[in-house]
Amino acid sequence: MSLMVIEAKILINFRNAICSCSICKRVLLVLKTQKTTIISLKYGVFYSVETLLFCPEHKYEGNRIIKYDSPELNQIVPPYANFAYDVSIYIGFSRFLHHKQKSEIQHELKIEYGIQISDGEITHLSDNFLIYCKCVQMMASYKIKKVQDERGGYILHIDATVEEESDMVFVGMNSVNGWILYTSKIESESHEEIIPALNEINRMYGEPLAIKRDMGKGMALAVSKVFPNTPDRICHFHFVRDIGKDILSEYYDFIRNFLIDNKIKTSLKGLFSELITEIKEGNYDVNLTLDSIVNCKLSDLKNNKPVYVYAIITWILNYAKEGEGLGFPFDLPYVSLYERCLKALIIIDRLILLLAELKTVYKPFIQLKKILMLVNNQDIKLIHEKMGYGRTLFSQLREILRIEVESVPLSTVLETNCDEEVFKMKKDLEDFKKELSKDFLKDKSKIRDKKIVIDHLEKYKDKLFLTNFRIDPKDPSKDIIMERTNNLEEQNFRRIKRNQRRIHGNRDVGHDLNFYGSYLPIVWNLADDEYIKTVYGNMENIPAVFSQVPYEMFKLEQERFYAERRGRIIKFKRDDSEIFKIIGEGLKNLENQSNGLLTP
Repeated sequence: MSLMVIEAKILINFRNAICSCSICKRVLLVLKTQKTTIISLKYGVFYSVETLLFCPEHKYEGNRIIKYDSPELNQIVPPYANFAYDVSIYIGFSRFLHHKQKSEIQHELKIEYGIQISDGEITHLSDNFLIYCKCVQMMASYKIKKVQDERGGYILHIDATVEEESDMVFVGMNSVNGWILYTSKIESESHEEIIPALNEINRMYGEPLAIKRDMGKGMALAVSKVFPNTPDRICHFHFVRDIGKDILSEYYDFIRNFLIDNKIKTSLKGLFSELITEIKEGNYDVNLTLDSIVNCKLSDLKNNKPVYVYAIITWILNYAKEGEGLGFPFDLPYVSLYERCLKALIIIDRLILLLAELKTVYKPFIQLKKILMLVNNQDIKLIHEKMGYGRTLFSQLREILRIEVESVPLSTVLETNCDEEVFKMKKDLEDFKKELSKDFLKDKSKIRDKKIVIDHLEKYKDKLFLTNFRIDPKDPSKDIIMERTNNLEEQNFRRIKRNQRRIHGNRDVGHDLNFYGSYLPIVWNLADDEYIKTVYGNMENIPAVFSQVPYEMFKLEQERFYAERRGRIIKFKRDDSEIFKIIGEGLKNLENQSNGLLTP
């Protein structure tokens, strides 16, 4: 390799140091010399002049010419490329780990490195980054397996994520260290789709100590086929959620549909908007007025009444804040709305009477009462009362399994620190089932809810608990603990969705699942220092490891990458009923224009 300067750019000559054929030892001849502009963070912009050598006796391997190229250049830049590995890596980290937008990356490359790069080239290089990460992961699977084996084994968590109108991505993760082991795009969670993925995990990493999965039938059947001797357990969060849905859905849907059909929220928001106008025109300071309400005189009610109503409606419409952010059935927002409306109705009745003492009638009070009276419905009241027992059972179950708001679903993982905790939860759950079975037929109104819980506990009793794995009999600190939920994997899914929203400035996460598919989750591993050390050695060595990916392997994986890629779904602005109506009218129009020979 030699250097010289041409036109203010460095020119670097590259040539393989090998001078003789590796087969016959004959002196190699020059095949050709090629000049390329290379753009690198480390070396800047330079011309590479590479001399390619060949052996005239062994020139071909099949249809491919056996070329002796420069190993030094190959470690800097991919074949047939201008941008070096380090540029692609910089863009990949910026895009997928630091969640920067293309314009930010362009600006940084220009300011820090003097590199001008197009929007399209950033997309291309970020795609290549994902492909190289996937290839390296496959090539390093034996290293990952060695680390897992030395630790004593691995716990396999399997799950799939999907957004509206997006493809489904399957992910297998080692929960002991949080590494993503395998990903693939699947059509559904059927066992036919999941079995090939599990077979690949088994081939690359061997049999896990245990498997954590959701409650889907496809997952269960696939696990039983591929890992018949491996203990598999269901996620406690999914288990409790499933019971809660079965108990509460019927009641909840009734209350929700009633409130929607009667336009309670819509009416409240309409009155809310009218009050905003009145408050602004009256120059009220709502915060000062609200603070003064506690000690105000009765006569002040005449002046304070707009803020009173505004405060009440504000409180009602904040009903969703009662939830824990876990979704149904942990959160029951429409039940909260119903309950707040009833509480507000009591307050409004009293305020109307107080205003009557002052010989005053305030229209918004009357309007609000009229809205709230719709909620004071006997049928809804009975449903709400029936729901009470189911909610109690659901809360008791959460308490036993320690599914508390502070720990689920995504903030931390749920573990059992010792086997005694496992045994206690198992015993408490069995006692709970016995208590429900006692006097089962005594109260007919509770039979349905009791039966749902008992049936679930009986069906999944052998799929809930597993004691920790003792790796070193003398050192409990080395125990491998099986988490009780899929929280760690759910965290990853939630993080990738949040990060992609940061990149695009919108909520179209389904586009990214279609666009990057199964390649994106592998990048999560690069945030782990131990993974970097195991697979790459260190951060500075990533370009060298990328360069070790055979070009044929990269091209094959690139084909798969683009074959998986699917863009945004094209959406009609009209709803389904309008679309079908238009199709029908269009067909009728065409038939009217036909000669009738082929149409009925």
